[in-house]
Amino acid sequence: MKKSDIIHNPAVGLAISLILCLACGLMSNLAQTDGGHVTKETLQIESPSGHRLSMDMLQPKTASPKHPAPAIVFAHGGNTNKEKSDDFQIEWARRGFVVVSFDLYGHGESEILNDQEWLVNGRGLYDTVEYLTSLPFVDADRIGVSGHSRGGNTIHESILIDNKRQHPLIKTVLYVSRDPVYKDNETAAFGYVPGKTNVVEAAKKNTNGKYFNYYRERTVGVLAGKYDDYSFKEKDTSTGKIKPNPQYLKSNNARSFLNFGITPTDHTPAGVSGRWYHKQINGHQASHVIYMENGTHGTVLFLSQPCTDAVQFMVRAFNMQTNLADSNHIYPVKMIGGLLGLIGLMLFMVYGTLCLVRTSLFKKAGSEEPARMRQADAYKGGSVWLWVCLLLATAFSVASALTLFGLKVDKHIGNYFRQGMPLFYGVWGCLNAIFMIALTVLWYRMYARKRGTKVSDLDLPIGGKRLWQTITLALTVSLLAILLIFTCKFLFNSDFRFWYWAARPFTADKIPEMLKLLPFFLVAYGTTSVFINSLNYSTSFGRNSTANIGLLAFFNMLPALLIAVVGYGYFFVTGVNGLFGNNTQIPDWMLTPLVPLAVMPLVTRAIYRHTRNPYLGGIITAIIVTVMTCINSQISFPA
Repeated sequence: MKKSDIIHNPAVGLAISLILCLACGLMSNLAQTDGGHVTKETLQIESPSGHRLSMDMLQPKTASPKHPAPAIVFAHGGNTNKEKSDDFQIEWARRGFVVVSFDLYGHGESEILNDQEWLVNGRGLYDTVEYLTSLPFVDADRIGVSGHSRGGNTIHESILIDNKRQHPLIKTVLYVSRDPVYKDNETAAFGYVPGKTNVVEAAKKNTNGKYFNYYRERTVGVLAGKYDDYSFKEKDTSTGKIKPNPQYLKSNNARSFLNFGITPTDHTPAGVSGRWYHKQINGHQASHVIYMENGTHGTVLFLSQPCTDAVQFMVRAFNMQTNLADSNHIYPVKMIGGLLGLIGLMLFMVYGTLCLVRTSLFKKAGSEEPARMRQADAYKGGSVWLWVCLLLATAFSVASALTLFGLKVDKHIGNYFRQGMPLFYGVWGCLNAIFMIALTVLWYRMYARKRGTKVSDLDLPIGGKRLWQTITLALTVSLLAILLIFTCKFLFNSDFRFWYWAARPFTADKIPEMLKLLPFFLVAYGTTSVFINSLNYSTSFGRNSTANIGLLAFFNMLPALLIAVVGYGYFFVTGVNGLFGNNTQIPDWMLTPLVPLAVMPLVTRAIYRHTRNPYLGGIITAIIVTVMTCINSQISFPA
């Protein structure tokens, strides 16, 4: 098949996009069911605390009422959902564990609770543990928990509850990118809910900041990234400075944890990665272990070695009999499938639009003639103007990101805006768009208009009927793309995801949040589409179309890339995540928008070239990015 066949016959491109989405579903289902040896089921239950709780359950065929299997509950991190860490879940289920991952309250499809009540029962973790004890194919005496980042907090809180039971339910714990509890005063506010628990309840005895063994006789492991943005940090008492992350095993915290809560001295040896430490406690052998991983806070979830260590930990902790090596992984099949699905979704947005714009219903949203690349002005001043605008926009975007993060815009949530992370991204994009509009107006008045360029030459004017068809077509394509996401879930119980980026189904209570934030993203992505397509589809940035869009897409993502690369680069060299002062998390936050900022310009350009409509692609990409951002973030509001 020739490339021209796809370009001139969008039906061919549409068919390819659907084939890629189908491949995603098939590959994902093959991996998560281990070729039919595991059953995946998505459940919504009323939890023991009385709230809606959504979960995915992987049940191996070997688990039955006659042969109940040990179970693992996985808690995801903040501003994500239960599917993000399914590589660990898939590999545990292949080795005979019943594995349940759930959406924390306020996340995914679980019930939205206020910012105090959502802490109830370990934010849903302990509710899930209690639910598992009622299942006949689960060995209620062999339940383990694991959690990434904020999911580790849910473990802290759940252990507090579990320690009060005469016969605790949780036997094994694996933290991922989260410190365990080291000192007695750290438990003071776990699970605090006004009227239900007391702030000092967990710390009413010996709460003087002394090291102790919070986990009693349990087996506890930690997957610690050498370059974790958030966790495994300890101050040097002599200098007051943060010690380098890679030295975590030498820290007092790690040495105390590995030695079951002792207060370390100069003679306490540094820990050894992967070594199991044992001690007899209450007549049982307790074990602690730390695995140092070559990863960051988020990437530990997706890399092969941490997955191998997670498998090894649970298999050894529960003495599971399996013929599979710890490093035998099938989850990469699902990751590749998810990537194909995301590519298919982007292609669907392009070719679905190009197919529909040829119909009489949406014909006026397009153009009879394709857009043609304009020749740059021979006057060198034109190129200087454009490059100065581009560089100024990049500098402003970097500065605005750091400023907004420092002002904690994501924390300014209340009864109207209830999603912090999408609010930050939306406001950031909107501010950058306003600055770009101001630069563009300045460029036009001071240079372009004087050299005879008219607004009509830039495909900017749009009549009422064309505007109406543009909006209705953009809504139609966006809704069809969302329908495609739901179809993948219905047919294959999967979604389109790769690492940080996911397009997944959502519940109706997410729609109001999307509508509140959509105007920010419309301004941001609409302006980007106009700037990249109407104003700069010319030889000023590249001698051909491919070089032009490649350069512009690169500059569109450059601010996020600069912050991430410079921030992590400093971290990797020094071992201390301190380049941006207290904004230690911002390099991680800049990873999420990287792909949308790089890919969406390609989508809008493909649509613009065949429609000469810069607004059409901007609206579609704004809607899809809004959906993807909101469905993967927590909803919270004041009590």
